[in-house]
Amino acid sequence: MEKKKYLKIDMDELCSAIEGTSYEHEYYLDLDNGEILFLSQYADDKETGGLKEQIEEEFERYVRIPSAESYEGYQDMVDFITTLENEHLAEMLRVAIDGKGAFRRFKDVLLDHPEEEERWFRFKDDRMEARALEWLEDIGVTLIEE
Repeated sequence: MEKKKYLKIDMDELCSAIEGTSYEHEYYLDLDNGEILFLSQYADDKETGGLKEQIEEEFERYVRIPSAESYEGYQDMVDFITTLENEHLAEMLRVAIDGKGAFRRFKDVLLDHPEEEERWFRFKDDRMEARALEWLEDIGVTLIEE
């Protein structure tokens, strides 16, 4: 069994990395210092200061940060709707998330409800942080609080 690692990690940065990972952009967690590293498919080794090569050579030191799954984001919207007291708004959001373009329509509906929009952002951030903590646990990393 692998030894548990204790690291200071910027959770906002980690959550942004999870949301920003794509086939063009990758993020890695440095298991030595908790630093989050960014690699673009479009950058050559010279631009990244040899980072690609370093990650390949010291593969046990770096863990690729996974990307957020769209089904999780969709489920977050569904779950958020169930927390609403305003039944009219809840119904508008249920209609908005039906079909292609659900994320955009959901956000558009919330634009007219700034308090609920703010609550949505907190809800979404809390969910993303929970997923990030679960991923860290899965790879044997415990977060050290500041």
